[in-house]
Amino acid sequence: MAKAELVFVATIDGVHTFSNPGGIGRWLRAGHALQSHAIQALWANPLDPTMLIASSATSSWRSLDGGQQWQAVAMPAMQQFVASRTLPQRVFARDHTYAYLSHDAGATWQQLAYATDISAGGDTLWYGDATTSHHSHDGGGTWHASPTIKRLLLSNDGNQRLTMTHDNRWECDTQALPPAPTNWQATTILAGAPLAILGVAEHQLYAYHITWQISDPLIAPSVIHATTYHPDRVWVGDDTGTLWYSEQRGLAWQPIRTGLPAITAIASARLI
Repeated sequence: MAKAELVFVATIDGVHTFSNPGGIGRWLRAGHALQSHAIQALWANPLDPTMLIASSATSSWRSLDGGQQWQAVAMPAMQQFVASRTLPQRVFARDHTYAYLSHDAGATWQQLAYATDISAGGDTLWYGDATTSHHSHDGGGTWHASPTIKRLLLSNDGNQRLTMTHDNRWECDTQALPPAPTNWQATTILAGAPLAILGVAEHQLYAYHITWQISDPLIAPSVIHATTYHPDRVWVGDDTGTLWYSEQRGLAWQPIRTGLPAITAIASARLI
């Protein structure tokens, strides 16, 4: 059994840490760092939660002790990080202009090309914008154009793939999808089975399992994060500062914490 599960919650007032000792479902507050900084992106090494990276709109920091102490680092101020389940030292990221790739937990970065969105799963990486996109099947060693894909979502293990075509249709490799709710925007596809896709429509959390369903209770998510260490576990944060958790692939939700500052990003890890 894991010694602890950890979730790191980026907010407009720093990073809040919660721990689930022994995996018993009792989430305890474990820390609050980078106070007064509006954090917009957050990364945690999935297999070594002592290693973290956080970015605000202007600055970036690294922590090597689980978020207790942070050091400013000279790197782009990222808007999004994607953690790798299979290669935990690899970090895929983007700032307001470019996609970036690190193979050493953020110590050094390779600038790729212009991108407004990124996704990663297994050894597959993807980045793109409204007109062009590129993918790699070898962890970023070689890149190929993806002319038919407007957007790509990958599960953490890379075995589930959800694509948006340039005529705005969503397609899943594993099965055909019925029409999505109006103005639906996918954000997460979970690893494992059965198929589970989470997204937002009209400011409400929607999930696809067998059919499209709106969450109960109603949740207006600002961020959705699937854990890298367990295919069924998902976190959601909202602008009111409520942190939600599901152990059932988004079929049922429980509020873990209320009263936080507006939540902007979530990262998770398991301490063995």
